[in-house]
Order: sequence, then structure tokens, then C-alpha cells
Amino acid sequence: MKKISLLYKEQTKPAQMKCSSKTVYNLNLDRITELACENRKNRDFFLEVLTESQSGTENALHRSGILRDFLGNPALLDEMTQIFRGYDNLPGETAEILGEIFRYGMPVTSDAMLEAAYEELYINAHYARNVIAYLSEIDRMFEKYQVKSPALTEMKEIARTLCRDENIRAAENAAEKFRNETSEKYSFTFNATLGNDMRLIKSSLCDVCDPKAKKKFSIPVFHRKNKVPEADIGNSASDCVQTALANAMTETSSLFSEIAGAIYSVFSGLSRELMFYRVALDLADMLQKNGIKYTFPTLCETESDVFTVTGLTDILLVSEGKNADSIVTNDIELDTSALIRGENNCGKTSFLRALGTAAFFAQSGLFVCASSMKYSPRTVILTHFSSAEKDFVQKDEAGRFEGEVQEIAEILDSLEPHSLVLLNETFQTTAYREGATGMKDILCIMDKIKCKYLFVTHMKLLFELMKNENAKQLTAKGYRLSSENEAG
Repeated sequence: MKKISLLYKEQTKPAQMKCSSKTVYNLNLDRITELACENRKNRDFFLEVLTESQSGTENALHRSGILRDFLGNPALLDEMTQIFRGYDNLPGETAEILGEIFRYGMPVTSDAMLEAAYEELYINAHYARNVIAYLSEIDRMFEKYQVKSPALTEMKEIARTLCRDENIRAAENAAEKFRNETSEKYSFTFNATLGNDMRLIKSSLCDVCDPKAKKKFSIPVFHRKNKVPEADIGNSASDCVQTALANAMTETSSLFSEIAGAIYSVFSGLSRELMFYRVALDLADMLQKNGIKYTFPTLCETESDVFTVTGLTDILLVSEGKNADSIVTNDIELDTSALIRGENNCGKTSFLRALGTAAFFAQSGLFVCASSMKYSPRTVILTHFSSAEKDFVQKDEAGRFEGEVQEIAEILDSLEPHSLVLLNETFQTTAYREGATGMKDILCIMDKIKCKYLFVTHMKLLFELMKNENAKQLTAKGYRLSSENEAG
């Protein structure tokens, strides 16, 4: 059976995680999520998912559809979380109870073996019954909500199909009958296979009956369809009978466990995945309370290289007590790379952070703080923010410049076609001409690889050196960005 995931339509590239994690830090996504969500466990998982979400459009479309359903049905996420927390606890709870059976070692007498085998059968039968019962609960849950995303629609259909599966219903009915906690309440019929030396090779339950039930019934063991010959062996070989019956019980117990495990695996782990959407809804709530617009971007193919955004807002400004009326938004079309300059405290870093966050959120399947956005997901998003670097200290033996060179080298090693690179005041501590010349060479390499970069810098010489290169030159003033011609 296919396993359901609410996060992944296709696998990501583990090699990108280190750079992605740095990007999360540089864009202050940890501070943004902390502002919106009080639950640290949820925040940590949300950021962990973001670091694995930089490849292709499939995962982004998968998540954005689910998130739209949660936004449209606010109570759905709470109900799903409650259901799947209990569901995900089932194997651990069952394993803990099973562990008590053999707490003091394996039984050695036939009586003890039979008692332990029935206890294991009883527990695994209830495990199977509980797993199957959750299918009905999931089915009933979806009856109350209108979902439109392919992922939740598929999940709804799978739960409904499993609920109506004859074999699963047979397993549930068989498990339901094991209500008594001890084997003495039942009479058992089993089939024993003996070898040429008359030693027991295999034994399997054929039928189970509760003689004291108000309404007489037998419990057919659902995996046995053909009736086998029966013989009453009485008490003539009590130890052998008990051992054979214990083996038969163990076989049926294993079958219950396998059935439960197969069904369980379809929806396992969803309570953890739902933590991602909890933080997303907390972010949406925070933005709404502050009057900040957000929208789901239109995703294009990576090769089309589209990056257009209107009404772009820096989410982090909300943490400074600002609302929609006091935040300056920007419109930009990044058909090429760009150099950005401006005086101190004029919004350069804020714009870079807003743009990077929008790109990161867009290809993670989230909404973006903008009026509209058309975006081709990048193969990887890489950042270097000198102002955000806390890893360097004064008198560091490698020196700040040498450290920055090492980090830029790592970025260059990680570049792929259609990467996005965000640079903030890189090489600001080095010699003026030396830094500008070195950066020009680096930026030209990025352009040749078909990467898109945005570089915030005070190095005026670099603007002169890059005049004939394939990059826009932008100026920030009063948190508003404009081209050099417009600024002039």
C-alpha cells in the first residue's frame, strides 16, 4: 500500500542541506517563526523541512494545495493533528505492552508458553483492531470538510477504500472477537503438521469458539479458507497439545501484527508532518493581525527563469511593531542579476531578506508576503550575509576576510545552473580595489553558470566594473528600490 506524505511528492537533495541551513539563519527565518509560533518543537521541525525543500516544483505544489485546504478549513488541521497523534502512538504503546510479557525472560513450561502466546495474540489483535478503527475515524473526519488538494483528496479516497476492503473488515471482525484476556475462555481448533519423526513442524489455528457467549458463535481465523480434517486428541498429550496450540496462536498473532503494520504504514508519521502546517497557519494568523498581505505564488518551470514580484514585504519588520501602513513594499522583475547600493539604513538588507524569504517560502510550498509573485524555483538558494555573521570574532586567527573567502568558495562549489545567490556586504572589510576586482570575477563566474545573484554592497568601484555585464544596478532610498536611471 502506498504511504501518504503531506510534505513530499518527490525526494530532495541531501547535499544541499548545509547551505540551506545557512540560508535559514541569514534570512532570519528562525526569528520570524519564533515571532509567530510559541511551540519550539513545531518551529524546529518547520525550519528543518525548509532546509530540505530546495529542488523542483513538485513538493511546492503538493504542499501549497494542502495549505490552501487548511486555510479554507481552519478546524481541519486541529482535528487531523489530534487523530494522528493517537495513531502515531499505537505501535509504541503496543510494543511497551508486549514487552511486559517477556519482561522476566522466555517461558519454559508448556503452560507458561501457552499463556504468553495468548497474551501476545490478544495484544496484537487489539492493535490491529485499533489501527483499523482509525481508518473509520479518518473517513468520518473527511466527511465534514471540503478538500480540494490532490494530496488530501487522495488521502480521503485511500481511507475510504481501506474502510470498505473485505479483507480488512474480516481482520477487524476476527480481532474484535478476542475480548477475553485469558485463553481459558475459549476453545481452540488447530491444524498440526508433523514430520516423519512425528515432531511438530507447524501448527495453525482453524477455529476459535467462546462457549460462554450469550449468543453462540465461532471465530473463524480469517486466513484459513479451507476446512481441515479434525481429530479430538483429548488430554492424552497435554504438553504437546499446549505447545502446538501456543505455536498456532503465535502464527495468528504475527498475522494480526503484519496486517496492522501494513495498514499503519500508509498514514504513519503524519502527526509530525502536520507540525509544518501548524507553523504556516500561525504565520498566516500573525500576518492577518498586522494587516500584511500574502498570496500563493504562481510557480513556473525552473528553466523559464521567471522572478517577478509586486508588493514585496519584509516579514521581519512585523517583529519591530510595524504594520501594513508603516511598511514600504517593493515591486521588482529579476530578469537578470542585480547589484544594490544605498546609504546606511535605507532598506537594502531588508529588501534582500524579503526577496530571499519570498523565494524560500515559494519553493517550500508556502504563501509569500507580496501582492503577486511569479517564480521559477531555483535549484538551490545560497546566501552570505556579512552583517549576520556571528561565527567570526575579533583576532580570529584566520581573519574575517579569510573566513569570508572560505565561505564564498563553498558557495561557488555548490553552484548549479539556476541557483539563486544572495550576498550582503561580502568582502566589505578588505581593500577597496582588491575587493571590487575579486567580486567582479566571482559574479562573472555565477553569470556563466546561469546563476542569478543579488549583491548588496558599498563598493562603488564594483558598479563601474560591472557596467557592461549582465546585471541590473539598483539603488535603495527610503526602503524603496529603483534602477540607477530612475534614481539618478
